[in-house]
Amino acid sequence: MFGSGRDHGSFEINDNRKQRILNTIRNSEELRKGAIEQLERARARLRKVEMEADEYRMNGYSEIEREKQNLINATSNSLEQLENYKNETLQFEQQRVIN
Repeated sequence: MFGSGRDHGSFEINDNRKQRILNTIRNSEELRKGAIEQLERARARLRKVEMEADEYRMNGYSEIEREKQNLINATSNSLEQLENYKNETLQFEQQRVIN
């Protein structure tokens, strides 16, 4: 009988140990699921930020192109005005020489 009491206690220890192991496994599984959910949310945020960055870059490039075109147009207009002033000055000087 004495020996069987030990065995019974041994079974209780093993059962308790098994229960702790099962609880640890369950907790680990819950933590793993939580980590996966956090990772998925982080990936979704990253995709959103990447799309916003691409949009910002594209808008920035478009703005740069508009500014470049405006500068080209303004320079072209300035050159045209200078050419007109030059021609007017030449005509004025020619008229002065004739008169």
